[in-house]
Amino acid sequence: MFSGIIEGKAQLIELSSKGNDYRMVFNSEELTFTDVAIGGSIAVNGVCLTAIELSTNSFTVDVSRETITCSNLGLLEQGSWANIEKSLALGDTINGHFVFGHVDHMAEVTQVIPDGNSTIMQFETKSECHLIAKKGSISINGVSLTVNKLIDKGFEVAIIPHTKETTIMSEYKEGTIVNIEFDMLARYVERIITQ
Repeated sequence: MFSGIIEGKAQLIELSSKGNDYRMVFNSEELTFTDVAIGGSIAVNGVCLTAIELSTNSFTVDVSRETITCSNLGLLEQGSWANIEKSLALGDTINGHFVFGHVDHMAEVTQVIPDGNSTIMQFETKSECHLIAKKGSISINGVSLTVNKLIDKGFEVAIIPHTKETTIMSEYKEGTIVNIEFDMLARYVERIITQ
């Protein structure tokens, strides 16, 4: 489980295929992974992955075909950057919201609008917009954000300078594909109501 507070960025330095799966090696100059155990969880762009090899500043993960299909990890190339968050430990502070690392869909950036020091970003998602609520939480590439408003086929968020500088959101432009995870509470409420 994660909180949606990105700890840093890492670069994809090795990419290889194993049948329909991928093996990815990420390296970070700003993060260390000595506190992660083999088999521990690391969120990469909001996708919960299992660390199979570790060194001080790098980690290796295997990515299944299912994960490649339903997330933007399949779009990464050697040299690409990703948001990184290590899993929560008992007693850690929850500063964002509960993020499980189970990506629901991909969404596309449709507008990037400067707004004072902040940046307004609009995203279009192909389905399940009914699970997004104004002023509710959403995870975008692992970043916990508040939905400013709902728009046709999507939603809008405001990005403060700190978030833009410490995540890969500074690279977003029209057409960028991101992972989104809806607030899990909305999922369970929908399940209860439809049963």
